Amino acid sequence: MSDVVIKLPVRDGAEAQLFGDYLSRFLASQGQEAELWAANSDAPYVMIHSDPLADVEMKVITFQERRAAADFSRGWAEVCTGLHHTA
Repeated sequence: MSDVVIKLPVRDGAEAQLFGDYLSRFLASQGQEAELWAANSDAPYVMIHSDPLADVEMKVITFQERRAAADFSRGWAEVCTGLHHTA
């Protein structure tokens, strides 16, 4: 299976805090699937790293499972929509 890579620009402040909170909730919700993946694969379920840029931090999230990547992206888009409507 090939990696599914998502790159998200995240700004400091409220957006960075929101990203961390969302990531934690998402990973907690994936616990059982992640455990099954780990038991049957030599690759991690998800890898996350940051590439600092001039005005944002690019979050690079690598999933091994396409559905999890799609769920994460959809959920983050919904969360961001709420953030930008309240800002």
